[in-house]
Formats: sequence, structure tokens, C-alpha cells
Amino acid sequence: MICTLCMSQLRQATAFKKQVLDAERQLDLCFQDTGNATKGISSIKENVKFEESNKTVSAGNLKTKSVSEKNLESSLKLKQTRNRIRNKRVFKTIAESENGEIDPGYDSDIPISELIKTPCQEKSVTPGKAEKDIKNDIIGVHKVRNRISERKRVILTCSIVLKDTTACPFRHHKSWFQCFFCLQDFMDINTLKKHTSNNHKDIDTELNKLKSYPRSLQIDISNLKCRHCCLTLTDVNTMRRHLVEVHNKIIYTECIADYKVNSSPYSCHICKREFHVFRTLTTHLNEHYPNCICDVCGKSFLNTKRLKVHKRTHENGTYPCKKCGKVLKTKISITNHMETHSKRIIKCQICLKPMKHYNARIKHMSEEHNITYKFKCPICYREYNIKHYLATHIRQTHGNKNKKCTECDMAFITNHGLKKHMLKHTGEKPYTCTVCCKSYARSYTLREHMRAHVDKKCT
Repeated sequence: MICTLCMSQLRQATAFKKQVLDAERQLDLCFQDTGNATKGISSIKENVKFEESNKTVSAGNLKTKSVSEKNLESSLKLKQTRNRIRNKRVFKTIAESENGEIDPGYDSDIPISELIKTPCQEKSVTPGKAEKDIKNDIIGVHKVRNRISERKRVILTCSIVLKDTTACPFRHHKSWFQCFFCLQDFMDINTLKKHTSNNHKDIDTELNKLKSYPRSLQIDISNLKCRHCCLTLTDVNTMRRHLVEVHNKIIYTECIADYKVNSSPYSCHICKREFHVFRTLTTHLNEHYPNCICDVCGKSFLNTKRLKVHKRTHENGTYPCKKCGKVLKTKISITNHMETHSKRIIKCQICLKPMKHYNARIKHMSEEHNITYKFKCPICYREYNIKHYLATHIRQTHGNKNKKCTECDMAFITNHGLKKHMLKHTGEKPYTCTVCCKSYARSYTLREHMRAHVDKKCT
């Protein structure tokens, strides 16, 4: 029977004892190396003096003397470098535990970057190469990588992944799975896979037809294999390693968003977390692939496009909340925010747990009680977990296009769509910049233009 305080002090004492023993062992090794080195140096000096005393003084003898001194200096430098490398390796073996992990309580003067080096990294550094040259090589690799634009990285990654692997590419737009090449809509991923394998076999010609590439390549890796050697690949990292080591091809993993798509609820193939909406799963991938970091709040994102959209949330808004004073950007965001202040409570029908949102209750019913609601579209029989998504689908896909343009034959579902279309015929530009007085037909075009003024002020 011993208290936790005494136990912690005993552990600290044993750790300190281990550290002292390791230091003594290292000191003995250093003395042995220096003793051998001094003995070798003294013997070499005696031999040189003996040879010099026997020889007559001449021009040739002077040359041989200078050469021997240079050889002596080079041999000394070589021994010193060998001792430094040996000491680093001894420190590394002592610092590492039985599992190969570095002991956090071990104190050493060697930098952490040296301690955490893997054997592959040690082999890659050629012996005798100066540290400055190694740093210059690393900086050169980063410069070459930064020279390649993001669009070229995406194009290169798409061509290599689609040609050399069996990954199925797709796009996702308004709750529809779209074909990567012809943008045809599909209800589920399985019919999309069959369509891609039957209609888009020649990848080279299909890539040449593409007009635009996405910011990130969305692929399904349920049946991921190499087309050349038929090797099964488990994930994107093994695919990248295999393509580099075996086929000498480089891909950029920051341009890839990988999924193992199944029916709803969709599950993350990394952490097995389930989502009822596929778009929520795509935003969840930002946690696993922190390629871009927001400098304001520190959140991570898959690519620069998602980071750019997120940075708009840090901009100053024009819609203040009357209750808490929080300023929001749009009317939709302020209406959603006001629901947090509402006294409306929605209870679960089984456990009577109180919730504020209708969508939260549906998610709770499916996760806690395994009860899912299926709302089917009466036209295309597509299913949705939330009734609001079904209404949006019917309005956007199967809506009545009775709002016709008076100038051309185009028709629209809503008055807002017709109003935006009429700007093409009238040439009206109602949105004017307050800085340079330029006018635009769309509000989002003006917002993008205003960011250019903000960037100039910052720079």
C-alpha cells in the first residue's frame, strides 16, 4: 500500500538513476574513442619524425613532408567525423526504448531532428557530405515543389491515378453523384461505377476532353489496385509509395480526397464515423488531411479552396443579433443563429431527450435508437433522411419551369433565377464598387473584386 505521490517520486528517482548510468556509459565510450585516437596520432607523428630525421633536406623531401602533413590532417578530420557519427548513434540507441520509441525523460544535447531520424533517412545522407549541402538540397526540393502550381498538381495527379490505378473518380453536386468525365447524375455510387467502367475506358482521350479539373480529385478506393502489377492497395499513402518506388511516378496526396462510399449513412473509412449527408463527410475529411491551416482560428482543410471559403467566416458582417450582439454576414446565417435563442424544444419520441433542431432529432433517432426515416421522391424514387432535402431536390430537379424569359426561350423554376438571367439581356450592373466605382452584374463578383482591394491594403 503506497500513495500516488510516493509512487511518482520513486519513478522520478529511478528515471534519474537510469539517466546517470547512461551518461557514465557514454562518457566511457567517449574516453575510449579519444584514447585510441590520441595513440594513433602520436604513433603517426613519431613515424613522421623518424622518417624526417633519416632523410636529407632537399626540395623533394620538403614536398613529401607537406604531403604527409596533409595526409595527417585529413586522417585526423576523418577520425573526428567518425567519432561524431558514432556518438550520435550511441545516443540514439540509448534514447530509444524497447518499442523503438524515444524516451521522453532522456536528456541529450543532440537535436530532436537527429534522434527521430529513421534508418531510411540515415541511408539517404551520403557520408562525407557537408551539412550545408544537405540543407541546400532540401531547400531545392521545396522550391521545385512550390514552383508547380496547384492546378498543375491536380492535372498531374488525376492523369497518373486514373491511368495507373483502378480508383473510380466522381464528383458530388447537390446531393447527386456525378460522372467525373461527362457530368451525368446518378443516385448511388454503384451505378456510377458501372457507367464509368463501360463508357469511359480510354482514359487518355477522356482526359483530353475535360474542360475543367476540380480542386481535389474525389475517388472511391473500395477496390483499389495497380493496373500494371495488379497489387491491391489499401489507401492513398500505400498507393503513393508504390507508384514512387516501383513505377517511378509522383503524385500529390494533398490533391486527393479518398472515400469508401456506401449507402446512407455514409461512413468515414479512416475513423469509421457515420454521417447521414455525404457533404458532411466531405467536410469531415478536413480533420484527417490538414494540408491548409487557417491563420486566424487554426482549423485545418484539405485544399486552398476550402480554406478560402472558410476565411469568409472571419470577415465582418452586417447583420447583428439583437440578443447576444454577434454580427453575422448573411440573412440565412442570422436566421439560423436566432434558432439558438429560441425557446422551442423538440423531444425524442422514445427517450424524451430535449433538442432544438428537427435535424438533430432525426440524427439522434437513427444513432441512438436505430430508427431511420426514408422520404422517397415520387418522380425518381430517390430517398432522403430529412424531409427538407427531399423538398429541395424536388424544387431544383423536378420543378415546374413556368418562369419564361421574354427575350429568349429559356425557362426557370424560380423568379430569382429568371431575374438573374434577365441581367444578360438588359446589361444592367447594379452592384458598384465603393473604391474604384466598377460595376458588376452579380453580387458575388463584387465580393471577389473587393477582396483584391483588401489584399492590396494588407500588402
